[in-house]
Amino acid sequence: MLGVLGLSQSEQDLYEQLVGSAPLTVAELDGRLAACGCAGPAAALLARLHELGLVSMEDGEPPRWSAIPPNTSLQVLVSDRGRALAEARGYVAELVSRFSRTGADRDLPAMVEVIYGREEIIRRFGELQRGARRQFRACDAPPYPANDAAQLNTMEVDQLHAGLRFRILYDRTALDIPGRLADLEAGIAAGEEARVADIPLKMTLFDDSAAILPLRQPPDMESRLVVHNPVLLDTLAALFEMYWDQALPLHVRQGRAELSDADDEPSPRERHLLVLLVAGLTDQEIAAQLGISDRTVRSRVRAMMGKLDATTRFQAGYQAVLRGWLTTASPADAVG
Repeated sequence: MLGVLGLSQSEQDLYEQLVGSAPLTVAELDGRLAACGCAGPAAALLARLHELGLVSMEDGEPPRWSAIPPNTSLQVLVSDRGRALAEARGYVAELVSRFSRTGADRDLPAMVEVIYGREEIIRRFGELQRGARRQFRACDAPPYPANDAAQLNTMEVDQLHAGLRFRILYDRTALDIPGRLADLEAGIAAGEEARVADIPLKMTLFDDSAAILPLRQPPDMESRLVVHNPVLLDTLAALFEMYWDQALPLHVRQGRAELSDADDEPSPRERHLLVLLVAGLTDQEIAAQLGISDRTVRSRVRAMMGKLDATTRFQAGYQAVLRGWLTTASPADAVG
């Protein structure tokens, strides 16, 4: 605990012995340290604690050592460490400024690369995917540099089995490619997490260390950007997470990829509740509209959000629109 103030564990153990007792000799402290299984010898540790202003020696034969009250001695160390950290932060800021002025420009080509040619794009993509250790995130949409966009990615399956997390946001247009759905079903069955949305940008993130995205918009199949810059990577990751939270989960049921079953269609009562949710009404206002209790409203809202795989009301409304559950007019036969 006191390591942040510059004390070793042995020094902390010795100080705690003195804090909880009357003044002790070096021999007595050695005995206590041995009894509790702590490292010694006490003499060397006392010298360090005395240097830090945590203990004092009383004259006598033999001399005895006592702890200086923690509310004063430790507070001095805390204040000293705070000043040292402030000075260190200032020095770091100076180094960052110096680096920005002198060295950063030389590293710009390495932070953002441009690669050309379909074969080179495939090679670099595979290289970065093989180097991923924690997670693989992608916004997937045509066009694809590989010759067969529907071909099963065997490397993904191997990495899934090895524990790598795959989260893929598929654009709706990606699902229209012949054979693509079968590839998605195999990936999801192996452990891939898949969702569907109208994605803003085709891109792939490899851990937090690199990203590949198109050089041009609309994307072609002959050029890509490879991003290593941490600021750009954080921005791309935040964009992915925002769309991931709002997207519609894609599941495999009985060997087939589906967004929802027919049985998931909302009842008139659920559809009416969704209209009120999207309109921004509070639980109390919804209860007044439907003539039911606040508690019943909360229960129905929880059930609806579970049905939509949503964690917020905004996500529930967004996914209801994606599923086609909401129209401009509320159903006339809604019931409370």
